[in-house]
Amino acid sequence: MVTSKLFETKFLPRNPRIAFNQHGDGDLIIFIHGIGGNKENWHGNMEVLSKNFNVVALDLRGYGESDDFEGPMNFFDVADDIYKLIAYIGKKNCHVVGLSMGAQIALYFYQRYPSITKSLVLCDAPLGFQDFTESEREKFISLRRKPIEDGTDLTNMATKIADTLIGIKSNKSVFNQLVKSMQKLHKETYLKAIDTFVKSTHYNIFSIIDIPVLVLVGELDNLTPVSMAKEINAKIDRSIFEVIPNAGHLSNIENPSAFNKVVLGFLSNLAKNC
Repeated sequence: MVTSKLFETKFLPRNPRIAFNQHGDGDLIIFIHGIGGNKENWHGNMEVLSKNFNVVALDLRGYGESDDFEGPMNFFDVADDIYKLIAYIGKKNCHVVGLSMGAQIALYFYQRYPSITKSLVLCDAPLGFQDFTESEREKFISLRRKPIEDGTDLTNMATKIADTLIGIKSNKSVFNQLVKSMQKLHKETYLKAIDTFVKSTHYNIFSIIDIPVLVLVGELDNLTPVSMAKEINAKIDRSIFEVIPNAGHLSNIENPSAFNKVVLGFLSNLAKNC
């Protein structure tokens, strides 16, 4: 059971100020949440992986307890935040685990800082919106942006979105976690993130990656399905592909035991082979 003392909030004293949780010793793992998330989404994973690693989950700029920021969201700015956080912690390199938009940011981080990125774990990652039809793109944007612009409160919006992301709809625990997470969104940042998420040009990064990569996807993910994850796996030389059973788009929350086992095995094998 995760306790509040186990994950007390710390801050990177920069502008914007970045909130993070940290626990454990060893090689550093950075966890990057998705577009509707925050650092708390990773607590069930950090608790297990902190037995072997130094684990850190941050609230991205404008999310959770982190400060808001001026101007549009730029994933390279976010990558720079993460780099500053790693330096602040006192580490020279890290493994990066990102979910959905967090996987996009992980790719931008790698492109920006390849020499300090030891490995990538891309969870329920989008291949790129260039492969979405116009109707799919508009549906994605409308579902997430229009309710905010129309004044819908975050709880009602979260309830609707949760049904599109969760693999097993009857899983009330996961449903409640997702709604709670989205209730903490900063509305302006969320609108900025939607635009940047859709406009991301990370597609060409896949083919230039030359570090170990684990591609994970929930078996029941309808947003970034297994077929899409297989395409990503095929584009990254020597990457490892795993499907998390009984999970949708939030594979780390929907089936944390399977998720933790796969990620721990991947990272432990890397440590043995170093």
